[in-house]
Amino acid sequence: MLYKSVVQLGNVNFTPTDGLSREEWLKLRTTGIGGSDAGAIMGLNKYTTPLSVYLAKKNFASFGGNAATEWGNILEDPIRQKAKADLEIEIETVPGMFTSKEYSFMNANLDGLVYVEGEKEIAGSVVSGLGGHEIKTSRTGEGFENDEIPDSYYAQVQHYMAVTGLDFFILTVFIFDRYEGRHYVVPRMDGFISQLIEAEKNFWYDNVLKEVMPAPTGNENELELLKSMPMAESIELDSECESLLDEKAVIDKQIKELQVKVNALKGQVLIKMSAASNGTAAEKTVATCGKWKISYNTQVSKRIDTNALKKDGLYDEYAKESVSKVMRFFEIKEVQQ
Repeated sequence: MLYKSVVQLGNVNFTPTDGLSREEWLKLRTTGIGGSDAGAIMGLNKYTTPLSVYLAKKNFASFGGNAATEWGNILEDPIRQKAKADLEIEIETVPGMFTSKEYSFMNANLDGLVYVEGEKEIAGSVVSGLGGHEIKTSRTGEGFENDEIPDSYYAQVQHYMAVTGLDFFILTVFIFDRYEGRHYVVPRMDGFISQLIEAEKNFWYDNVLKEVMPAPTGNENELELLKSMPMAESIELDSECESLLDEKAVIDKQIKELQVKVNALKGQVLIKMSAASNGTAAEKTVATCGKWKISYNTQVSKRIDTNALKKDGLYDEYAKESVSKVMRFFEIKEVQQ
């Protein structure tokens, strides 16, 4: 078993995860920082932030997955078998979690390990011996342009190499829209790993262990996670919060004023487009103006007539319930004496 070879390198402890329930496995992940957390902690993930990772470690909130992650899990083994056939190398799964002996807060849940007999060229790089394997799926291939990989994935595999001591990783991605599989070789970069370890160490000791939340970044996914935190029925907040809301009110006003200006600019452009049309009316218009191109099309949208469904007694039968937290702000008007 290849995972035993990693243990024999002497850098890690190993915790078997076969037979664990999903709840037990998720709890195990809160005991340290994993590869999927690395990019967020370093500010390299546009979907996840340091605060999102903190909330997950503290069991306040976590990403429960979506259709993309579900299909990614379903396709993981078929992609692994295809990679094994394509590359003609040994690839094995890992029945557990590695933990760094030097940095006990660093965990590694690998998709797999590879072993290359002798030397072999893969994706333009020559590799040999024991390495890691990471599997990804992508709908459009975004982030994989120009033979590059997304920064968050780069940070993830460097984290794994920091934990295990491995010298290279093969990243295999399947792109749905193109029915295309790609392989990338990511070599160990000790300079990046030093920065990564420092960032993770600061996050673990200064935030997680001291229970100090990282500052919000404004990321939309982060905001949704914050909404799932427990809240009491009635709360009295301090003057600092009042200052935050005052600042928000000023920005909200500026946004409205800017939107009015944007609408006015659009109106001026529409007037010029109509004047240039000389009375001709078309369903679809394309206008060019220097470096700008404008498309102006007629679109037809269909919506469900909920009133008709309610009248026919069918609304409750087909309505789908969704639950979400809604946040609204109201300024308290002073009462005149």
